[in-house]
Amino acid sequence: MLKFRDIRVEDKELFDRYKSETSASEGSFATLYIWDDYYRAQVADDGEFFYYKFNVRDRIPSYYFPLGHGDPNVALDRLKEYCRANGHIMAFRLVNEEQLQKLMAYPGAKFVANEERDCEDYVYPTEQMITLAGKKLHAKRNHINYFVENYNYSYEEVDAATAVNECAPLMYELVSEKDHNQNPFELSAMKKYFDNYSALGEKGAVIRVDGKIVAMSFGEAIKNDMALIQLEQARDEYRGAYQMINKLFCENAWSGYTYVNREEDMGIDGLRQAKESYQPAFLVKKYTVVEDI
Repeated sequence: MLKFRDIRVEDKELFDRYKSETSASEGSFATLYIWDDYYRAQVADDGEFFYYKFNVRDRIPSYYFPLGHGDPNVALDRLKEYCRANGHIMAFRLVNEEQLQKLMAYPGAKFVANEERDCEDYVYPTEQMITLAGKKLHAKRNHINYFVENYNYSYEEVDAATAVNECAPLMYELVSEKDHNQNPFELSAMKKYFDNYSALGEKGAVIRVDGKIVAMSFGEAIKNDMALIQLEQARDEYRGAYQMINKLFCENAWSGYTYVNREEDMGIDGLRQAKESYQPAFLVKKYTVVEDI
């Protein structure tokens, strides 16, 4: 029988050992780990598979699709046994299309799937993020031109000390100022990210104007042709700062990758408009999948 326990940052080693390449942002341990105040996550490891359990308030327990390189039906059998013993049905969240196919082929249960549009990741060609070529991205280039012409700026990759000592306080300030109430768990997620920055193995960069940080971005590679941008913030009073950090981070850190995943919009209208304005190549579809009994 599976034994779940609270998630720890040390579980990154297990997660990375069991995971397969995916275009979804959940291919990053940090994505699942830092939102723990919302997910109230627990994990289990049976030596063959890694299991991730969501204990979101006011919902039945649900799971991320088991990670491992063996027969997925074996993992689903074990998970079904656990669910039956604990009196609830099998339910899954943030299921990508490849995982959905495996669930629908599982002979031990019948599932119903519903698309989670608010959780779907926006994916862009990296070259497009660097050049911003084309008529539809003309406004982005105008913002960058303004930034270049009006600010004495520098770009730099950050080490752990800079991330923790300079970026973290600014991130907390900006998140607190910018519609924080739209996502009440965002500030705690940012704190968990920077409190565990070195252990999570992330990469980051900043733009300074006259020595002061005005924009920052952080991410990691999630597969051999795709980078994931997990955090990005900038001071609104510096026109073009957002566009500039996006361009320079892609150009300097991720130019060897074909695509950049810039995560989901969480159903926030302004964020959706911003992500759509960059003309994504595709969205990574995700589903809630529930056992039909």
